Amino acid sequence: MPDSIAVADRRPGRPRDTALESTVLAATVELLLERDTRDVTISAITERSGVSRAALYRRWSSREELLAAALDSVRSNVELKRGATTLETILASYEAAAEDVDNRVGALVKKRVALGLENDKLRALSWNRHVSRRREPVAAEIRRGIQVGELSADVDVEAMIDLINGVYYYQMVVREPEPSPDATRERVRNAVKLVWEGALRR
Repeated sequence: MPDSIAVADRRPGRPRDTALESTVLAATVELLLERDTRDVTISAITERSGVSRAALYRRWSSREELLAAALDSVRSNVELKRGATTLETILASYEAAAEDVDNRVGALVKKRVALGLENDKLRALSWNRHVSRRREPVAAEIRRGIQVGELSADVDVEAMIDLINGVYYYQMVVREPEPSPDATRERVRNAVKLVWEGALRR
């Protein structure tokens, strides 16, 4: 699934050097995987990427903006896989997205959580520029479920997404991995179904 790279505002008409951006983002991701987050400094990024500090700051106005963009650059959007019901669509879509999370991406998700706890500015940037837009397809599908009468009209869409995402984050970040992927999948499906039961139209 395609990613969108968020960059700092540029002067009107200034051409975007996508090769430079890719180089910097890749170097930042490498450092995040290799080092403690506090050691992923602008100096370390410029040294690894070979891009000057001035060129870097022309595209990202702060370390937080760059880290948020780098963490987002390896993530995939949730692409809806249409099922017979809204629940089946959500489950199929999340399960497909989870299959795309390899060890590298999983490690970076944990880094995102850690950085967010340490740095309120980075957490806000990550949410506003990256994470919130990934929720839109899911929000649209839940609203569709309300419109067709599958879900209650008073469902809090944002709260429902928080609950569903929480199930997957807990599995990825908190729980010890299980030897059986099928058992993990079934437990997560059951948790999402519990959330869904509270939102069904009565």
